[in-house]
Amino acid sequence: MPAQEVLVLVDERDNQIGTDTRENCHRGPGRRHRAFTVFLFKDGKVLLQQRSKGKQLWPGAWDVSFTSHVYPEETYQHAAERKAAQELNAKVGSLSDVHSFVYFAPQGDYAENEFCKLLVGNFDGRISPNPDEIMAVRWASLDEAKADLEKHPESYTPWFRLSLEGYAKTVKATGNRR
Repeated sequence: MPAQEVLVLVDERDNQIGTDTRENCHRGPGRRHRAFTVFLFKDGKVLLQQRSKGKQLWPGAWDVSFTSHVYPEETYQHAAERKAAQELNAKVGSLSDVHSFVYFAPQGDYAENEFCKLLVGNFDGRISPNPDEIMAVRWASLDEAKADLEKHPESYTPWFRLSLEGYAKTVKATGNRR
C-alpha cells in the first residue's frame, strides 16, 4: 500500500474526473471515488468477513468477501487481485463485473462516497485473513446472509446490503447463480 493512498475521483457514471488522497475522499461528506466489492463463492456459499475493530469506518461490521479502492492506472481486476492478497493472503482468478452502484454513507466525521462495482468469482483456494483488516470470516448461503442482514442490519456495512441486492437482481435477470 502506498504511504499516502491516492484514489480516483469519478462522476456517477465512473468517468474519471481527478484524484485525491484517501483521507480527503473520506473526510466530512467525502468525495466520490472508485471502489469495488467482491463476493467469492465456494460450494454454493459466499465468503463474508467481519471488519477489524481497527477500521476507521464500520469497525467490527460484517462485510463482503473483501472490498477496497482502485488506484490511478489500475483496473478493477488488478485492484481486486492486490486487495485479495493483502486482506486474505489469497490469489483470485478472473472476476465478473455483475453490478454497479453509487452510494453515500456517513459515519461520524467521515463518510463513504463511492462509485462501486460488484465483482464476483468462484474461489477454491485457501485464505489466511490479515488481522489488521479482518477479525473473523464465515461461509454462508445467500439466503442465510440475507436473513441475518434483515434480522441484524446494524451488524453489516451499508455497501454489503447494496452488493447483496445488486447480486440478487443480476441473478434474477440472468438466472446465473454461483
